[in-house]
Amino acid sequence: MDAAEPILLVSQVYLFLSKCFSYPREEFSRLIEDQRTEGELRVMVEGLPFHVDCKGIPSPALSQEGLETEYINSFDIGIGASLPCPLYESAYREEETSSRDITEELLRFYDHFQVRLSDKEKDYPDHLVTELEFMAFLGKKEAEAMGKGRDPAPYRRAQLDFLDRHLDKWVHRLNERLQQRVKEPFYQGASSFLREFVMNHLSYLRNLPQAACSVTT
Repeated sequence: MDAAEPILLVSQVYLFLSKCFSYPREEFSRLIEDQRTEGELRVMVEGLPFHVDCKGIPSPALSQEGLETEYINSFDIGIGASLPCPLYESAYREEETSSRDITEELLRFYDHFQVRLSDKEKDYPDHLVTELEFMAFLGKKEAEAMGKGRDPAPYRRAQLDFLDRHLDKWVHRLNERLQQRVKEPFYQGASSFLREFVMNHLSYLRNLPQAACSVTT
């Protein structure tokens, strides 16, 4: 196996998870309902450079229309505490830091790697999908650097830093809230897998040799 391939799989899993928590388009719903998708996900997980306990993600119990309604009612209507399960980092870290500070730090991350948020889609810097897509981008850049014989350490450090400062700070809280308030098994399964994946990816990065990956200060 090419040394870059496991890292590319990390990127692909982040991208897959970002689609799980995006508005449920029909194309993705059909993909999730396809029995082959679960097998393909397990193959990806088995090829990762770290262990993840993948219990699988159930197919949606609701129809396409019902899933769209569930998504809107659970994740899109309301602000902060009034929303059953917001997908924004700032909603889960109100007691420790301000929404403004979170946004400013995230934008510095994105700007450093010349990542621009979509004006058309009105992306929010601290939305779960945005953060997952950024991690997918960093993983892909790391794999590309390895494939071309360049130093991948800057992308590893960025992933470690981003997980440590952001995703790992709130996906655990998101999962607890989602398991309590969202009854759709697809989202429950995706959230459990997200928590497990982030936790183990972060542990893997922390345990890499210091020269290969260290938290920036």
